[in-house]
Amino acid sequence: MSYDWLGDCEKFHRRDVIRVGVLSFTGLTLSKYYALADATKKKNKTEHTSGTADSVVLIWMAGGPSHVDSWDPKPDAPVEIRGQFKAIKTKADGIQVTEHLSHTASVMDKISIIRSTTSPTAVHEIGTHYMLTGFLPLPGFEVPSYGSVASKLLGPSSSLPPYISVQQPLEPMDAGFLGAALNPYCPGGDPAAGNYHGEGLDMPRGMTMHRMDRRKALRDVVDDAFRKQEQGCDEARAVDQFYDRAYTLLSSEKARGAFDLTKETGQVRDQYGRNQFGQSLLLSRRLVESGVRFVTVTMGGWDNHYNIFPAMGQSLLPTFDQGFGTFIGDLAQRGLLERTLVVVMGEFGRTPIVNRNAGRDHWPGVFSVVMAGGGIKGGNVVGSSDSRAMQVVSTPVHPEDIAATIYQALGIDYTQSISSPEGVRITLARGGTPIRQALA
Repeated sequence: MSYDWLGDCEKFHRRDVIRVGVLSFTGLTLSKYYALADATKKKNKTEHTSGTADSVVLIWMAGGPSHVDSWDPKPDAPVEIRGQFKAIKTKADGIQVTEHLSHTASVMDKISIIRSTTSPTAVHEIGTHYMLTGFLPLPGFEVPSYGSVASKLLGPSSSLPPYISVQQPLEPMDAGFLGAALNPYCPGGDPAAGNYHGEGLDMPRGMTMHRMDRRKALRDVVDDAFRKQEQGCDEARAVDQFYDRAYTLLSSEKARGAFDLTKETGQVRDQYGRNQFGQSLLLSRRLVESGVRFVTVTMGGWDNHYNIFPAMGQSLLPTFDQGFGTFIGDLAQRGLLERTLVVVMGEFGRTPIVNRNAGRDHWPGVFSVVMAGGGIKGGNVVGSSDSRAMQVVSTPVHPEDIAATIYQALGIDYTQSISSPEGVRITLARGGTPIRQALA
């Protein structure tokens, strides 16, 4: 008897028949199915990497924050350059930041400021791609993000997906030619909501663990019936592993609990700030504690062509400062900072000279990136800009160098190549080298 109608790895498959049932009882949408599938790769679960960091938290400041009004103040420059903010001392001798980063100033002994980052592009889309992948955009060729590469090469270390984007990920945060299975998982929702615990992680109404176990048992019976036919089919085995992973996530109170911010005290939530950014960092801490390899948090609003000083001084910087300063201190207090690399960056800086609209425009010539933990030297400044914050004076740092630093921290060989399905090979850091002056 022929069973060709059952399909194979390239046709409609019996797993397509039961997929709807499985997804319905797990509560996962198809988009989350593909986002979670990154955890199906055949990797041994290891708590520690061979590098200085087990996890990375990348804080993306979308729009391009002003370096002069944050990390690289110029108090002795003319007012049209230094702006309206004063510079303040920090816990690290000789390092100043803007007055609106007082929380961050108190943990500056744990932070490196790279004041000599430079890029050739002042276009948002191009700069974003460059900073999040280490590659300028290549026409018709989608390069994977740092998190997707980490997912592929390191795999998961727990029942949670290895790459999570707290907010809806930007396109350059995706997996590119590595495929949608390695895109970040996005839990959805606003972490600032009082009862936040992630979306899509609860079982549908009326579903119990007993019923879910029965459905899993039914799928196991169907699997056994087709096991012989599917021997040697990698895709079929990968789908099997996905279902096992999805079941583990939905059935594991510990895994689902990582997203449950109601487990935190009100005092802790207040310390981070009762806003989306602060609570996203609190969620990131919980995810890192639970073994997630790579987490991205996005904070927008930094594209200040108009009225930059009220926008930054009254809203953006205070929100960032409270959340970030608390995050670094919390990681350190819990013993997590040593093995967690934190990176703060945007696509470029902003013009040193204030424009006629009391704002600052795009400026890629020199800007700042901040790193902490995971093998990074604290109380440290790398490179410098000139007295007008217009050009790099010493130790230029390029996006490729940032890529090399991130990969090396995770124990990934940044000189290795990966291939697209078409056989095109790219080197991960493409000539970049780790930022030696930032390393502990």
